[in-house]
Amino acid sequence: MDQAKQIAYTILRVFCGSLLGFAIAAGAGIFSLSWADWKPAAGAAFAAVLVVVFNFLNPGDKRYGIKKA
Repeated sequence: MDQAKQIAYTILRVFCGSLLGFAIAAGAGIFSLSWADWKPAAGAAFAAVLVVVFNFLNPGDKRYGIKKA
């Protein structure tokens, strides 16, 4: 169960960090972004989460994920 919590926390942290970074890079205030601005930010955050999923599936990653037999 601890591994599931660690993975969920990592995914949440990566998603929120990427979403926030993209929103700031858009050049507008975070609270004044329209839905049209948030949509690509969410796409970028989703793409960043895919890296976490890749790390989970990579048996060479020793932090978490599928272990070598």
